[in-house]
Amino acid sequence: MTRETLTFVHSSTPPTDEVTVYDELTRSFVGTQFRFRVIGSSHYVSASEYDFYELSSCDPVDSSGAVIPLDTGGERRRLSHETDRVKCQTVIEHEPLAAFPSEASFDLAYWFGEDAVTAIDLGENGYETYHTYPEYDLTLYSQTRFVRLPERGEELVNESERTELANRPE
Repeated sequence: MTRETLTFVHSSTPPTDEVTVYDELTRSFVGTQFRFRVIGSSHYVSASEYDFYELSSCDPVDSSGAVIPLDTGGERRRLSHETDRVKCQTVIEHEPLAAFPSEASFDLAYWFGEDAVTAIDLGENGYETYHTYPEYDLTLYSQTRFVRLPERGEELVNESERTELANRPE
């Protein structure tokens, strides 16, 4: 079956869809534990303490989300999501298959075939994902960045958090 779209869902509740996990990594990230998973249809990231759940899937999902066409001419998309504890922004770009950095070292990656891979690379305040689709000569690249929001009465001590919070759109 050839899939034609990727659904990208940010939610404050976990997805109800069953997922097959091929590889996973749990890491302290932006002030709490995040679980990063490569799943059979794409990726799933969660941080229950922040009520943050991101599901990216080529299979139909029970949640509404951004539907990304799997084609090389796709437009750049910007998605935002905010909970009481964290705000994130994701940018999704369509690139040719050759743009995938196959020689790079990733924090998490699973090869489904010679040119079909899902990879996640973690940074200090965000992560990047790569999803390759050789049948479309396509690499879908996403970059997600977080700003941790203060709890009531909490002072932010990290200067970059203060700057990002001051600059975030309301």
